Amino acid sequence: MPPFNCSPSWRPVADQPMKSTFFILMALLAVTACTPKPLVIPEEAPDYYSLTLFDRINRYRTSCGLDALRWDSGLALLARDHSINMFRREKSSHRGFDKRFRQAGSWVCVENVGWNYPSPQHMFEGWRQSDGHNDNMLNDRVNRVGIAEVGRYVTYFACM
Repeated sequence: MPPFNCSPSWRPVADQPMKSTFFILMALLAVTACTPKPLVIPEEAPDYYSLTLFDRINRYRTSCGLDALRWDSGLALLARDHSINMFRREKSSHRGFDKRFRQAGSWVCVENVGWNYPSPQHMFEGWRQSDGHNDNMLNDRVNRVGIAEVGRYVTYFACM
């Protein structure tokens, strides 16, 4: 069942169907004329840092008997936006995780963030040695991931 009601809550007045229809069409026209065009971002291949970290995490997962994660460009965009925000604030954080979780449209999401590791391998090792971050990399309920690095701020965002 969709998360929203597909049935309209309004009903035209039976004795004035043309007038109601006219006003509804005019209102829709006015709203769509003012609606900004959706932002279309072309799908990009992951950069070297993200791809290397993605590969390292997948090798780790499979060595532990877990399935490899599948790259998800939508999650990568969410990760990129978060890395940009951390870069702008000059602070590593999980701020906005709830919003990213909702935008992902998933039942389960996990996130690791990091800052100032000189290489993807160093970032991976830092997460592997941290219980919480390691648990996120080995979470068996997630199957897709997006990773982004902006100015040494890294976001790993994985969902079911």
